[in-house]
Amino acid sequence: MNKKLNTVYFLLAATVLNLLILILLAIIIGVAVGSLYQKFNVDSEGLSLLAVIVILFGSIAGTFFLYSKIVKWAMKKWSLEQYIEPIFNRKRR
Repeated sequence: MNKKLNTVYFLLAATVLNLLILILLAIIIGVAVGSLYQKFNVDSEGLSLLAVIVILFGSIAGTFFLYSKIVKWAMKKWSLEQYIEPIFNRKRR
């Protein structure tokens, strides 16, 4: 296999990983917010909208953090720089 094909495979696997992390974090944060709702007996539409926003942005931020850590770790552990071609080349002046 050549570097370009390896890059495509890496991007596909990384995208699937990113989506799985996003879904997992959204479920975890949703369960945590739901348990807080039950604990404090909350029944408000405004707070429900706020909870959805917290779940959405919390899962996106958490996914960004975890994904970057996992990719950096994988690149270092298996020396993937030698197998993957850079996506964006720097222009030389």
